[in-house]
Amino acid sequence: MKRRFVKDYVSNQEGKERFRYVGNYYIFSMEQDRRNKRCVQQLIFALVQLILIVTAGFLNSPGSYKLYIVLPYLSMILPLLYYVMGSISFRKAPTRMQRHEYDVSIFRLMKSVLGLFFLSFFTMVGDTVFLVLEANVVQQKAEIVFYIIMIILMIMNYIALLAHNRMMKQVQEEQQEKQQNKD
Repeated sequence: MKRRFVKDYVSNQEGKERFRYVGNYYIFSMEQDRRNKRCVQQLIFALVQLILIVTAGFLNSPGSYKLYIVLPYLSMILPLLYYVMGSISFRKAPTRMQRHEYDVSIFRLMKSVLGLFFLSFFTMVGDTVFLVLEANVVQQKAEIVFYIIMIILMIMNYIALLAHNRMMKQVQEEQQEKQQNKD
């Protein structure tokens, strides 16, 4: 099992706490009002994405029986759930974050949106292949609506990716002097 943040802590010989943090800090200064507003926007974004994903699932299009369309389509739920978790963590994150706090808030948002973007892109590409190969058999209406929903999801995720990229550029990394343990 990978121990991701183990090098960010050293044992503390003196004091009540067993370990102390020696890793870098990530500073993200945003007023709490703006942070709460941003969190609400992110949750609304996730809700709209969920509604579109569920709507696409209820269409019962012929392409929904193809594995190369269904697999990326159904996989979109996981990054969407991680996005909601990251939004909630983002709201509660302190201004000066340790690496694990940064990872479960701001960085999780970016990874989730990136995953949603690529999964909607792969679903759209799979649906395009299906529309080209099965053009004469396809029920056009349901399949076209599914395709349009995937395009909308991809555009939404691209715009969110740009917004989160701007937000990540505001984060400043504070290097901390790592002291050697003297035994």
